[in-house]
Amino acid sequence: MPVLCATSSTRLNDAARGLAQQMVFWGHDVKHPDRSLLLRFGFTRSPSTGLTGTSCYQIPSESGVSELHGPVAAWILSLLKSTKFMENYQLISCCLFSLVATAQGGLISLGGHVDLRWRWEGTNGWTVKALADSDSENLYDPPDFFLPLSDKPYAAGDVSNSGARFSQPASPAFAFTGVEPGQPLWIAVQGTAGLGEAWPGFENNQAASTFGSYRMIDPRITDSTPRPYITITLESYTPPPGTQSQFSMWSSVTASPPKVWMSTYDHSLDDQYLFTAGSHTHLNWGFSAPGIHRVRLKASAFLGPGQTNPTGFSDVETITFTVGPFADWQATHFSSLELDDLGISGPQADPDKDGVSNLVEFGFGLNPRKGSTGAEVVGLGLPKMMVVEDSGKFYEVVEYPARRAAGQIRPLVYQPKFSNDLSNWGDLDVITTESDFLGSTSHLNAVWKKVSARRAVGLQRPALGFARVGLIDDSP
Repeated sequence: MPVLCATSSTRLNDAARGLAQQMVFWGHDVKHPDRSLLLRFGFTRSPSTGLTGTSCYQIPSESGVSELHGPVAAWILSLLKSTKFMENYQLISCCLFSLVATAQGGLISLGGHVDLRWRWEGTNGWTVKALADSDSENLYDPPDFFLPLSDKPYAAGDVSNSGARFSQPASPAFAFTGVEPGQPLWIAVQGTAGLGEAWPGFENNQAASTFGSYRMIDPRITDSTPRPYITITLESYTPPPGTQSQFSMWSSVTASPPKVWMSTYDHSLDDQYLFTAGSHTHLNWGFSAPGIHRVRLKASAFLGPGQTNPTGFSDVETITFTVGPFADWQATHFSSLELDDLGISGPQADPDKDGVSNLVEFGFGLNPRKGSTGAEVVGLGLPKMMVVEDSGKFYEVVEYPARRAAGQIRPLVYQPKFSNDLSNWGDLDVITTESDFLGSTSHLNAVWKKVSARRAVGLQRPALGFARVGLIDDSP
């Protein structure tokens, strides 16, 4: 196995990025239905100093210790303290194995009914797993999945065609979303969601006696009966790059104002939600822009009696939402770590170094991991140019697949243009026609269409000509 001696911060960062991706794959090997398998093989778990959303797994090894800190793995001599290592690991002379995987994948899309199951596991702390009706055989860790929301308008009573896009109500009661009245707001709804839209909720399947019962003093809790509450706290929120998107969470009751649990725009109340042990509940999750949204949550409770023996906070767990088709495509093709790096997953990035940006790969159905201009499925691919003769006249033609607008507020725009010299481009007198895919490629019609753009060039076949198709995406 080749070894990379990381003696500079740049080389160390490159190596760490590859190792971080490999850690994602290793994570799949240690999953267990109810607890981490690492613990059963002698590792101990504790919070990772200076890191959020991850734990430190440690085991004695060769006169030292081996540690896993989320994306960082290390072997440390016993004379080095773990905290000191985490603060100064870039300054420590070390070597990292080059473990960059040749075929990397993205997250799993969990549409439909999904519950985030929080459990207290005693000395092993809190765990959270996603349970999806679409895949009842598996439990998913937060770094491995995303919750999709389309950019189609919501259609009440029409589950088959309903999307996640609403218009902000005029009522001041909804000002907590940070959206102006009439402007778009994307919601993972509390009620019945449209087909394929994420419908997330919270769940705990433990006995009420697991936690202490107490009366919660909070203006949003009107029940005076002592309950075994679990508190979910908003640690932070990262909006799509280039936006000032807001996140909010609220519950709705007919003929009553919304009950606001979390809001990055209105901080008049604590950003926390409370539900009881052994229960299952749904709320509204609102976002004010298309793109990739990262909602970071942590759980806590009291073991009792009453409000005594606190569990402490869980690790911070990142829940990823995608709004719109490009965000969905990004999450499908890139890991959770890569989604935070626009140099890998951003629209202008080219991670497979084939000269084609991610936005172009998205627009024509290419694979950003493939390292070539080949299509992901037959029927898609980069534009093709030809010259055809029709009734004695010659035409330059460019044909290409295009994504359907499908009710999106900001669909991808395709602009075919022609040139005689590669300097002057134009679309004057260009005629564009659209058609469906036929035969074995007809399954593409739900998302794609075929487009043909042509311009007349005279009665003789041209000796030279060029065509290109530009893509315009004004969403984040």
